[in-house]
Amino acid sequence: MSKKKAVAIFTKRFRNNDYELLFNEFTGFEVLRGINGFPDPFSLELPSLLDIGVMGTCKNKCKFCYQGHINRPNMTLENFKKIIDQTKHHVNQVALGGRGDPNKHENFEEILLYCRENKVAPNYTTSGINLTDDEVISSKFCGAVGVSDYGKDYTYQAIQNLIDSKIRVCIHLIYSKESHNKAIKILKGQDVWNGNVDTDKLFSVLFLLFKPQGSGKNLDWVPTPSQIQEFSKLIFKPKNNFQVGVDSCLINHILKYEKPDKLQAMAIDTCEGARQSAYITPDMRMMPCSFAEQSKYAVDITNKQDIYKIWNHSHIFKKFREYLSTNPTNCPLFTKD
Repeated sequence: MSKKKAVAIFTKRFRNNDYELLFNEFTGFEVLRGINGFPDPFSLELPSLLDIGVMGTCKNKCKFCYQGHINRPNMTLENFKKIIDQTKHHVNQVALGGRGDPNKHENFEEILLYCRENKVAPNYTTSGINLTDDEVISSKFCGAVGVSDYGKDYTYQAIQNLIDSKIRVCIHLIYSKESHNKAIKILKGQDVWNGNVDTDKLFSVLFLLFKPQGSGKNLDWVPTPSQIQEFSKLIFKPKNNFQVGVDSCLINHILKYEKPDKLQAMAIDTCEGARQSAYITPDMRMMPCSFAEQSKYAVDITNKQDIYKIWNHSHIFKKFREYLSTNPTNCPLFTKD
């Protein structure tokens, strides 16, 4: 690739002695590659993706929520800016989340604008409940918006309003024992939304593995091995006119049954926690991923703690990486080996 073409495709570049990280903040296209004779890196010197829990409060009370139902204050705009200021030279994308709908944060538009001002692409996921016209307009600053598949009128209305505003919409579906049959139908190209979703304009569907945590810790929703095996046979050859994907938790299980082709393998990675991504809670505690138990894995960053030092030198993050280096398709949180 010539330098002129690289400039045209990528709007952001980070380079050290070991690797180069290229990113287009408008399309979301990212390239990570080793340089100077080094292989593609297993872990980075800072995350390229930060999952930031801006929301501490939620009224939805979903029975499967891995965050639980204990409400706490939302992250302040000041604290959010501190995170971006420390990491913007390396972080390419932030996933806005936490306990509730990020579009209901009191500084929602200011958060999105601050990301864009610093060449960081913001994304978020919403239930779609009471999504306002102003929130839709603000969402144009996002790379994409995820809408959780609750199968309700507000779900379909939110999807349509975002699509009408030419925003990339990704339906998020929790893959579980309960939703397995629906997931299979989607991969077979069936319209499980009964015409309520314009699938010709839908950007993608993302399957998220059910996590038996928080409010869902007692739900018998963990998919069975036979279900995962059936799902795995279809995921690499879906019959859809939109993109499909899975989170890194689910891909770990899929790879035990099926292998992607060479092109698909280039877009796949196993757990990225503490390697290329991290989670920060509304009260400014940093963890390898959002599913980690705070009492064990969180490092306080409120007292002028340097995110770079925590990422590279804290015992928690180093142990997480050490485990994944030898067990890449296992989860450090839920396995004992």
